Amino acid sequence: MAGLQSLAITGDPSAQYELGQRYAEGRTIPRDPKLAAQWLEKAANQGLAPAQYRMGSIYEKGIGVTRDLNLSKMWYQRAADAGNTRAMHNLAVLIAEGTDGKPDYASAANWFKQAAEYGVRDSQFNLAILYARGLGVGQNLVQSYVWFTLAGKQGDEDAGKKAQDVAARLDAKDLVTAKSLADSFRAKTANKTANEVAAPGANWEGVKPPIGADLKVAPPKISRL
Repeated sequence: MAGLQSLAITGDPSAQYELGQRYAEGRTIPRDPKLAAQWLEKAANQGLAPAQYRMGSIYEKGIGVTRDLNLSKMWYQRAADAGNTRAMHNLAVLIAEGTDGKPDYASAANWFKQAAEYGVRDSQFNLAILYARGLGVGQNLVQSYVWFTLAGKQGDEDAGKKAQDVAARLDAKDLVTAKSLADSFRAKTANKTANEVAAPGANWEGVKPPIGADLKVAPPKISRL
């Protein structure tokens, strides 16, 4: 723990993220949402995408900070731009909900599609809804079937039922096309560094404090349419 604290204090973003996560979860140290937010924000400000995603969630829910959907959206946007797939989904949800005014379904559809292509199940479900209703995209029942089917393959029973409902509205030719597209889908491989934070070596516990380091630590979605 001493090594982790030292690295965090000296500015290592991965260590700051890990320390923030431990304060958030109460793992090996007492849970402290405020300190969690402070350490995670330090890592986020250094461009660590998983920390930016966590800050988006923290501000969306108001955990350890005053709830602020504009700041939540900002952090989700930064993480999504960097390739964090969960941030893509949550950003799309905020945009679709119109948290800063009127819903922007076109922009939401764009982010849902990006996340869906990486295999994010709830984004696949929401994208299917948008295609079925023609919200932000042209109505396309073939695409709606494809994305409901893919979400269903990942265990979403509701998506599986909706895929059957859409199939009943397709003619035989379009249904063959839709099934072929679903069968041929392969999820893109996400940028690992944008979605995971690895400890140095085997784990954080083996990290030795830098010589002379100050060990005092002073207090400084998945949603659906």
